[in-house]
Amino acid sequence: MRKIGLIMNILMGVSLSFALSLCGLLFSGHFQTKAWLVSFALSTIVSLLIGFCIPVHKIGCALCEKMGLKERTMPFHCVDSLVSDIFYTPIITLLMVGYAFLGAKKGIEMALANGAPAASLPQLHFMPMFGHSLLISMIIGYVLIWILQPLYLKILLAKIPVEMPPKQ
Repeated sequence: MRKIGLIMNILMGVSLSFALSLCGLLFSGHFQTKAWLVSFALSTIVSLLIGFCIPVHKIGCALCEKMGLKERTMPFHCVDSLVSDIFYTPIITLLMVGYAFLGAKKGIEMALANGAPAASLPQLHFMPMFGHSLLISMIIGYVLIWILQPLYLKILLAKIPVEMPPKQ
């Protein structure tokens, strides 16, 4: 089971990072391949660190147990996916929006240095950017986790034989 957990962490981290960094740049209207690659790499590293440092699945299972939800049921899966989304998505989104914000600020500074009139340049504010992005990312992240987690688990269980301990 430990091997499956490790592989699940990698698959989910890379998948979430790929989709969220791609969607973030597409929704911003300023897609650049270099920016996407850097955003994808940074968010992948952060999501893998989260997965290795925080027992997200155990926390989700504990919460579901406290709520009286049975494993392998739709309510259990929905709550477990929400817990994962709450741990991963805000941190990844904060990183991506912060990276985009700093890049945009640098671009505005360069434009000013090259003589562009300040009135013609956009006024950027971090919190509105972050709030809008977080809302979109939470929805996309939840749907991805809800779909991919059981799919990856099914594939891994078919490839890696696991002996389950007896239920007590």
